[in-house]
Amino acid sequence: HNQKVQLQRRVTWITAIGVLALIIAVIVGFWVNINIITPSLPITSVNGHQIPQSLYRKMVAFKTQLAQSDLNGPNGLIAQRDSLRKQISDLQKQGQASTTQIAALNKKIAALKPGPSPERTNLTKQLKDTQTLENNQQVKFNNLNQQYTDLTKNVIPQVQTNINQSQVGNDSVTWLQNDELIREWLAKQNSHVQATVDPSTQAVSRAMAAFKTNVPKTSSYSAFLSKDQVSGDDIQAMMTITLRRDNMQTYLASQVVSPTYQVLARMMTLDTQQHATKILNELKHGGDFGKLAKANSVDNQTAVKGGSLGWLALGQYAQNYTAANVELWLFDPSRKIDGLSPIIKENGTFRIVQFLGADPARIVDATTLQSLKSSALTNWLTEQQALPGTVITPVDQNKLLDPLNIPPDLPLGAPGGGPGAVPGGSVPSVPGQP
Repeated sequence: HNQKVQLQRRVTWITAIGVLALIIAVIVGFWVNINIITPSLPITSVNGHQIPQSLYRKMVAFKTQLAQSDLNGPNGLIAQRDSLRKQISDLQKQGQASTTQIAALNKKIAALKPGPSPERTNLTKQLKDTQTLENNQQVKFNNLNQQYTDLTKNVIPQVQTNINQSQVGNDSVTWLQNDELIREWLAKQNSHVQATVDPSTQAVSRAMAAFKTNVPKTSSYSAFLSKDQVSGDDIQAMMTITLRRDNMQTYLASQVVSPTYQVLARMMTLDTQQHATKILNELKHGGDFGKLAKANSVDNQTAVKGGSLGWLALGQYAQNYTAANVELWLFDPSRKIDGLSPIIKENGTFRIVQFLGADPARIVDATTLQSLKSSALTNWLTEQQALPGTVITPVDQNKLLDPLNIPPDLPLGAPGGGPGAVPGGSVPSVPGQP
C-alpha cells in the first residue's frame, strides 16, 4: 500500500513539474519571440542588407519625440509663435507712443509764432526723428506680423498634421533606407569625403545636448526613454543617422556648381509598351521626332515643344520628374549626337529619348542652381534608386503600424481642432496694426 501511495505521489510530482516546465517554456518562448525573434525580423531591405524592425522602432520613437519637441519644446514652434506675439504686442505699444508723440510735436509746432526760431528747428528735428522711428516700427511690425501669420496658419498646422503614425512611420523607414544607400556610397569614397559626411563624436554630442534641452517641459528626456522603451545609445544612433543625412545634403549641395556639364535632349512619353515600340520603330526608319512627339506624347509639358527637354544639368531631370532612369541614360558618357534610347520604363509610362548634344561648361541660371542645391540629396537618392542593381524591397505594412513599433502617444491620424490648433494652447488672433 505504501509503495502505491509513493508511486502516486511521484507521478503527481512529475506531472506538476512537467506542467510547470511547460508553462515556463511557453513564457520563455513568448519572451524570446517578442524580444529577440520579432525585433530582428526585417521591415525592408536595401541591396540585400536587412533593416530590422527593432531599428525601425527606435527611429519612430526618435522622430516622434523630435517632432513633438519641434512643436512644443522650449525652442519649438509654439514658443516661437508666443515670442512673436509678445514682440508684436510690445511694438504696438511703441507705435502708439510714437503716434502720440508725433501729435504732441505737431501741436507744439503749430503753437509757435510764425518764422524761424531755434525752438522750431529743434521741434522739427524731433518730429522727423519720431516719424522715422514710427516708419521703422511699421516695417518691423509688418515683418513680424508676416512671420506670425505664416507660423499660425501654415507651418504649425502642417507640422501638427504630420505627427501621426502613418507619416512618421513612412518617414522613419524611408530615412533608414536612405541611410543604407548613403553608407554604401560612402564606403567607396576617399577619407576626406567620409570625414565630411560622417558626423564627428563632438557633433553628435552637441546635437544630443540640444535634443535633450528641447524636450517639452511637460516631460523629460528620461521619461521619454522610459515611455518608449529605448536607451540613450539607441537615440544617439538615430541622431547619428540624422546628422549623416544633413551632412550628405550639405556635401552634395556643395558639388552643384555653375558652369557645369549639361546635355540637350528631347523626349516623348507613351502610355503603353506596344505604342512605344511602334513609335521607336518609326523613329529608326526616319520618322520626325518633333512631329511624333507632338502627336503622341502624353507629357503635355514637352509634347507642345516637340518633346524638347532643353538643356539639363545633372539632377535637373530627377527633380522635375521624380525619377532618374532617363537621366542615367542621358548622362552616360558613351552617348552620341542624335542617338535614340531604348524604351525606358519610368513612373508607369514608357519614354523614348534623343540625345542632341552636350556642353561641358554651360551656365546654370541662379534660380535653377539654387533649386538643385536645395534638393541635392533628394535628387541624388532618386538617382541611386534608379541605378541598375539597386534593390529596395517593399516595406512590410504589417510591421509599419504594428503597435509594438509605435510610441503610445503617437496619434493614429492628424490631431483635430482645426487649422492652427496645437496641443496645449489655442491659436490667437493676429494683433492689429500699431
